[in-house]
Amino acid sequence: MVHQGARRTRKTQTIAKFFSSLRQQRWGFIALTTMSLTMPALSAQTGVHFNHEFAPTDSFVKGPELERRADLCLNGMWEFQPVALPLSFREGIDPAPALPSPDPTHWEKTRIRIPSPWNANSFANQEGQGGDFRNFPSYPASWDKAEMGWLRRTVSVPGKWSGNRVLLHFAAAAGDLQILVNGKPAATKFDIFFPFDVDVTDLIKPGAVNEILIGVRKASLFDQKGKYGRRIYQAGSFWGQHVIGLWQDVDLVSVPGVRVSDVFVEPQVDHNLLLIKATLRNDTDLDAPVTLDGDVRRWNSLAPATGPDDADARWNLAAEPSLAVALTTATVPAHSTVTVEIRRPTEKKLSLWSPESPTLYGMTIHLSQGNRVMDVKYQRFGWRQFQFKGSELLLNGKSLQLRGDSWHFLGIPQMSRRYARAWYAAMRSANLNAVRLHAQPYPEFYLDVADEMGIVVLDETAIWASDGGPKLDSPAFWEDTNSHVAELVMRDRNHPAVMGWSVCNEMKPIVQSVFHNPPGMYDVLLEHYALWRKICEELDPTRPWISADGDDDGNGRLPVYVVHYGGNPAIERAAKTGKPWGVGEAGGAYYATPEQVAKSYGDAAYASFEQRGRGIANDSFKTLAFERKLHADYQSVFNMVWYGLKPLPLGLRDTTRPPQVTDGIFFPDFVEGKPGVQPERLGPYSTTLNPGYDPSLPAFQTLPLYDAIKAAGADAHEDFFDAPPATAPSQLPAEAKISGVILLSATPSSFVAQMRQAGVLPSNEGNANLVVIDGANPPAASARGQIDDVLHKGGTVIVWGVDEKTNATLNQLLPAEITSTSRKSSSLVFGKPSSATNGLTLASLYFSELSPPTFITQGLSGPLVSQSDTLLSMCNTDWTKWNKQPEYAKTAMVLRSERETKPDGAVLIEDHVGNGHLLVTTLPAWSSQYKVQTLIRTILENLGAPLTKEVDLGQPFLTTGILARMLAVGHFAPSDKDVDLASKENFKENDRAGTQRWVTLTAQDGTFDLDKNTSGSDPPSGVEYLSVWLESPRPLDNLLLEPNVPRVSMDLETSDGAELFLNGTSVYNKASAAAIGTTPPLALVQGWNHIVVRLTRAGKTETFAARLVSSDPAFLPQLTSAFQRP
Repeated sequence: MVHQGARRTRKTQTIAKFFSSLRQQRWGFIALTTMSLTMPALSAQTGVHFNHEFAPTDSFVKGPELERRADLCLNGMWEFQPVALPLSFREGIDPAPALPSPDPTHWEKTRIRIPSPWNANSFANQEGQGGDFRNFPSYPASWDKAEMGWLRRTVSVPGKWSGNRVLLHFAAAAGDLQILVNGKPAATKFDIFFPFDVDVTDLIKPGAVNEILIGVRKASLFDQKGKYGRRIYQAGSFWGQHVIGLWQDVDLVSVPGVRVSDVFVEPQVDHNLLLIKATLRNDTDLDAPVTLDGDVRRWNSLAPATGPDDADARWNLAAEPSLAVALTTATVPAHSTVTVEIRRPTEKKLSLWSPESPTLYGMTIHLSQGNRVMDVKYQRFGWRQFQFKGSELLLNGKSLQLRGDSWHFLGIPQMSRRYARAWYAAMRSANLNAVRLHAQPYPEFYLDVADEMGIVVLDETAIWASDGGPKLDSPAFWEDTNSHVAELVMRDRNHPAVMGWSVCNEMKPIVQSVFHNPPGMYDVLLEHYALWRKICEELDPTRPWISADGDDDGNGRLPVYVVHYGGNPAIERAAKTGKPWGVGEAGGAYYATPEQVAKSYGDAAYASFEQRGRGIANDSFKTLAFERKLHADYQSVFNMVWYGLKPLPLGLRDTTRPPQVTDGIFFPDFVEGKPGVQPERLGPYSTTLNPGYDPSLPAFQTLPLYDAIKAAGADAHEDFFDAPPATAPSQLPAEAKISGVILLSATPSSFVAQMRQAGVLPSNEGNANLVVIDGANPPAASARGQIDDVLHKGGTVIVWGVDEKTNATLNQLLPAEITSTSRKSSSLVFGKPSSATNGLTLASLYFSELSPPTFITQGLSGPLVSQSDTLLSMCNTDWTKWNKQPEYAKTAMVLRSERETKPDGAVLIEDHVGNGHLLVTTLPAWSSQYKVQTLIRTILENLGAPLTKEVDLGQPFLTTGILARMLAVGHFAPSDKDVDLASKENFKENDRAGTQRWVTLTAQDGTFDLDKNTSGSDPPSGVEYLSVWLESPRPLDNLLLEPNVPRVSMDLETSDGAELFLNGTSVYNKASAAAIGTTPPLALVQGWNHIVVRLTRAGKTETFAARLVSSDPAFLPQLTSAFQRP
């Protein structure tokens, strides 16, 4: 490629050959001055000090290259200036705001440790409930909210660099960058993941101090919200979408004007041939005749096998070469590049790379002019070859079955070779040999370590669609994918561990199942499957594995078939294709709630996170066994490292309390100019791996899924099944039917109403032997005699709905004191068996998937609890900390809920007083939730209370999904605006809307006759509005929670035209007469949703019918409806 000068980004000729659009991209590069600054010390640290470097990292310029190249690592303390967004800016709607020039007087007092995003501390911060990712406590909290800013420092450039080209090299930077050197623009760049160079030769001053200034705008400022996504760039998943700034190393590099800019080593094992493609670059004004030669030597790690330095990046090459690279000549025109191919027979002198024996070699290429060596380029590689034979994957001619792991990148805790080594070691212990580096290009050291440890890598792009975020109707998005795929291949193609390319993740399911196949979108996706494949094959002809994870084989466009989820049918479908195939993700480990796990494991799944995990392990083992039975080339469930291992309380000695910023692992003082990130600390629960940081903890602690994965991957293919324990107490003889019920309350009218809703009919008979006391509003102390009399005669007294506000009054009625505790719960577990809990199961005591999930807000404690039997108590596991929580937080959240101290949680206690029974509970006297109603009625029935039939609550929707009742108002003229469709307020019966009033309508045989029921005039083209509220126990608008979110739509049948609004947004509009049809899936939020239908009269008669339908019919009865939002 012709040199474009310091103000343009340089791209390799190879990529530019495929799409000229890359030349139009914004790119940039940078340089800095060494500073010696000290960070403020954290006081009162209670954590653990790890007296070794966090991220052992090799220098950018490698040892053999130092003969003709040099670099200055610009990592260090930089100045930072956050810039506020304009107050009127609307992200996703307005164009990205301009970045104003920095204010010379507004640089922050605190320096930023480069590399690190300035908003690192807010990553994965689930209000402090999950892992502690506050890696840089010295950073002001205000930085987390900054979405634009400037970074600055100076660098003293050696005078001897004069005459060479000077490049600013970034390993990766996130956002839209403006790069200035000595006050002059050098380049712009928009990216998140890939390395890039800026030629600053014409701007830098050797022998002087130079200023580097970098402005950054967060990538999301460029979002374009629309019906089909918002991102026109590749952001990957959690980390890529969050971070801003310089998050990987920055170097200033001196290179010759004529040099080897790239070396691609193609091992052709089947032909005993090394094909070497060397790209030569000439940035001078004269043509350059050059000579190339070199050699290949065995690469040796100098790191010890064990101990705190086992992740050391130090290495050397063998003293004697294994192969010589023959002399080759070429002429490189001025300001151009050429690629020279060197074919070198190996003469069987190279040892093969394999998972069992990961032998590596270093190739050194010398570029000479005349008798003088002008440049030295080093490239590590492995002698190995991946091929296909039918549906079989081969490595070096032998069949290879891969058993893989995968996980999202979670930032600073994973920014170290130590983490990569620990992950791969844990994989090995679980009989895994491969990894899919999921949802973004990982830092390249993950591939380095895989090369060294023999872990096979499926390398994945950041074309990650699982959240519905990519803007798939934007040509700019699709154009960006092409360059993104190319850059991944160019960066990683020399790594022997990489066996193939995963070009995207779950694009097809989003197009088809979420966006519902807009016209032409799937065709564009199919076109790009083929284009991505072409890019991979032309830039890297050595790897036949090109797949799209979760997208099958791209409708035949790709050579490999990879499925996600879908159970055994999906696995069988893949196996029948005759292609190499794999399972990229499977199992319910990341999303399955206890209710979902209980379908196969039974009620034990509700008891604890451990028991839920055993159910997941059973199912996952069956899945892996089936994959193995059908000979999948790539076998996996999702996943071992995050859901098969526990988040570790690093540096936290007391796990009964929440972590503090003084807990964790603390590292040595910051060192200027050192490669690799240097965090101040790692917080507890931010990682599942302990590569020696905390000597009191093991390398990892397992969850049941780990055992299942290990068993499924064993050579002997061990059987694995963990039988669930019994969960329900024994059934005890029921109490005799009672003669009557007495209700005692300080507010009898409301309490009686609640009990009547439960089906209790109070009695005034003197021989009534069941007393129900209103625990929230107990009667006066004078009722004590009546209570004692019933107990003396062998009757039963139950205090219902105890409230801390009235403990003092209630205690005057009890034989010993109780104290209410402030604790919330959404699920219960059994204590001592009692006839009062007959017929209950853990499933019936689990409410965590309702909305709201918490129905108990107080527990019981005190002397009465101590002397009584606890029948029901709050589950030690808070399932709301798992269900529907973000992946990066949920495991730590739920485990912490089990470990951290909480108030007493007795919910139902029983004491034998005299000849009778005294029960006290914090259960509410009544609830609008049907499942809670059932629990209340079951306990009352077990106590012998005669109950009426269940009360018809008169909800708008029946459990079958049919709309039976609704609010309506109309008619209006079509131009009237009397009903605010975006209103979040309740519409109520008899409320006025313009000249009309809302009325309640009831369907006859499922159909509403609107001519009979509505108010107002009846113009031929009148408009009418219908209103109903619908509560969903789970969010149907969040695609990341699980792969099989139920889809709920509404079948509509009316003689009118109809438009349906969900939470104020139009989601269905059929203006023609007889609007018969089905809405798109309704993106219900968890909780209450407002549905309004606007009917436009089209005929003489007016009828309407509606019914909810779901992809999971069992989900419909879980929906609750109401006329007004409760």
